[in-house]
Amino acid sequence: MTTQATDAAHAAARRRRVWRRRLEPVLYIAPAFLVLAAIIAFPVFSAIGTSFLDASLLRPGQDSFTGIDNYVELIADPTFRSAFGRTFVWAGAALVVQVGLALAIATTLNKKLFARGAVRTTLIIPWVVPTVLVALIWRFLLDPVSGPINDLLQPVLANPPIWLADTRWALPILVLISAWKWTPFSAVIILAGLQQIPRELYEAAMMDGANAFRRFTNVTVPAIRTSLALVTLTTISGAINNFNGIWMFTRGGPNGATEILTTYAYRTAFVQFDFGKASAISVMIFLMMLVLAVLYFYAVEGRTPKKRGRA
Repeated sequence: MTTQATDAAHAAARRRRVWRRRLEPVLYIAPAFLVLAAIIAFPVFSAIGTSFLDASLLRPGQDSFTGIDNYVELIADPTFRSAFGRTFVWAGAALVVQVGLALAIATTLNKKLFARGAVRTTLIIPWVVPTVLVALIWRFLLDPVSGPINDLLQPVLANPPIWLADTRWALPILVLISAWKWTPFSAVIILAGLQQIPRELYEAAMMDGANAFRRFTNVTVPAIRTSLALVTLTTISGAINNFNGIWMFTRGGPNGATEILTTYAYRTAFVQFDFGKASAISVMIFLMMLVLAVLYFYAVEGRTPKKRGRA
């Protein structure tokens, strides 16, 4: 009996140590997690609650519950449907341009080049420039009267377009400006992934007779899958959440040609003072971000083979 009691006591002590080891990291991060949860959760739940109300600054204290009416009105609103579709066009164009350029730049910088360090330092400059300064610089460059871009195009085009006031050119120009600012960030992430690829993999592929394209598709791309997934997520989420990059250039114009969900939500809240409908738009943006996050974790973690324990 004494031996059994001792064994039971040792087993209970082991279980306590195991639980202590498991709970200790949780206790360390619990304060930060609670603060972060409060900061994030309150605005989210507040927006969700307001999206079911008829809330307006023009009628303070007279909010009334309307159910899903705000969502129904938005779906029936052609302006919202246009902004919704344009958001996907904007995000898709940003993804193709930025990731494509970032992959090309990172692949080039991963090779042995003259003054590679100076080139990498120069590359990162657009990313660290504040968005307000980016807007000032590019509005000057694209100015139809005094801008140097139209001056350079004058010999080729008799009447260069007014870039940011032309419904055909405004959105493509903003995509290129966004790529100019954010491509360096994506390139740095991809470059970090490229530098982790063992040289032996390329040598083995060359011994198997793989050409440059085969080495890129069979060695490079699978090895940087996590980096590409991260870049894809940050590019799409950044484009969907982009407000300053459009508002400081065109305010959603001309004639709604650059209106996306974020600018439409701002206009609905602070021009029309309809906080209920603006909150509904914000909830839709939040759901889109949530779907992207789930897809990212599936792409990065969901396909990672799990180690099986021995039988």
